[in-house]
Amino acid sequence: MRNTGRTEGIRRWGGRLALGALVGCAGVVAQQPATPYPPQMEGVQVEVYKTIGDVKLNLYIFNPPGHQARDSRAAIVFFFGGGWRSGTPKQFEQQCRRLASRGMVAITADYRVFSRHGAKVVDCVRDAKSAVRWVRQNARRLGIDPRRIAA
Repeated sequence: MRNTGRTEGIRRWGGRLALGALVGCAGVVAQQPATPYPPQMEGVQVEVYKTIGDVKLNLYIFNPPGHQARDSRAAIVFFFGGGWRSGTPKQFEQQCRRLASRGMVAITADYRVFSRHGAKVVDCVRDAKSAVRWVRQNARRLGIDPRRIAA
């Protein structure tokens, strides 16, 4: 079959076209109804890892079936996307549930963002570091191996 150049052009520029399509949809995503805040997730252990003024930042912890504090499980901490401006820990609820069902302690973290708290990027990064530090400091109580935490 002869290549007319048409498919070659799609292959060569496909990445840019896909990126353009995603960027073009950004306005549509922003117009969707706001998710209730703070998020509600069934069967999740909620812990406050940091308080700044009257803002309490939560970790939503998904434990494996039969998990106990004496366990020493690997853990993962997810930080939602949103360009530091918006987003919710609920973004990674399904991934957390799946990993917990496979034996890992899975955590999705809240952090300050511009739309809710007027936060700057540096504040978001500080919160993320605080979240991981809190998980390490509380690993024994949570049944987590502090040497096996991914973020």
